Amino acid sequence: MKEKSPENFVREFLFKDSHIQQDDGSIKATLLMDEHKEGWMGIPHGGIGMGALMELIGGLNNYPKEEGTLYPLSAEFRMGGSSVKVGDTLDIKVSANDGGAQGVIENGDETFPYISATVVYGQDNPQRKEFFGSCLTENFSDIEPNLFALPYYKNCFVCGVDRVYPGLKRRFYLVNDQAEEKHRVVTLVGFDEADQAAFDFFQQNGSIHPIVPLAVLDETMGWAGFLSSASGAVTVLIGYTFYRPVKAGEKLVFVGRTERVRGRARARVMFWASGGLAAVDEKGRLDMVVAAQGQWMGVAELTDQMHRELIPPGLVGRALEISRAAKTVK
Repeated sequence: MKEKSPENFVREFLFKDSHIQQDDGSIKATLLMDEHKEGWMGIPHGGIGMGALMELIGGLNNYPKEEGTLYPLSAEFRMGGSSVKVGDTLDIKVSANDGGAQGVIENGDETFPYISATVVYGQDNPQRKEFFGSCLTENFSDIEPNLFALPYYKNCFVCGVDRVYPGLKRRFYLVNDQAEEKHRVVTLVGFDEADQAAFDFFQQNGSIHPIVPLAVLDETMGWAGFLSSASGAVTVLIGYTFYRPVKAGEKLVFVGRTERVRGRARARVMFWASGGLAAVDEKGRLDMVVAAQGQWMGVAELTDQMHRELIPPGLVGRALEISRAAKTVK
């Protein structure tokens, strides 16, 4: 694989030969959802669309150049308005507005967009911040001894271990805390050299591109919800607040926790989860970098896919056992 420079890799990864059109207040492009953008088998990862929107929003004329004006940066995404498969070509457009930006990804003439986005510069979300704060321990050493590995896919952009294309190669872990009723899931970055080799492709000028925390947190919170609901799911609504850039080379902990489940697996089920991204300093202290919350809708076909396609079998069985034991919360 030929290495790309940090300055152009993410845009080439997302848009390749797409012609990007820009005027004073908007940017348009096409987005081919080819195989290297896969999440669920045959379905593009939601983080790809969110990352593509943020990539183009970063090129708008009103995008703040100073960190003090940009952060906190809050982004809200509404997803699932149309069905999208690997191989589809989508239309993407972002526009500047007062204090931020908006964007949309559409699949042909379908009535509702695949993803719509609202981004606000310099605006916090206190509830999101509070929920993530309640997920965090004081020190990384409090969770490090209590991590139990979860299964993974072969080609998923986030957790695929056998990808031909660059990917994030995340491993997810359940935090085994008997005192906690809600399932909490984490993934770690920067604790070994292999992590940096995967993540360094997705940086720009020393900072990790937003596509990474967007995609990884979506999946981390989704895993927490699965363990509490026994249902594979698609994201319906998800929001993030970035408090600063994510720096290349940092030690990072992504956290997701189930907040509520309504319904039961194999019927209509919804779950809500919160979480975020924290940096780990040399003493193991955790510094909040991104806070997130979302809502997911269960899909029986995706639950079946998890049973068939996740690997290795031993970890799959363990995850299914945990999820079946979960109680429905209303």
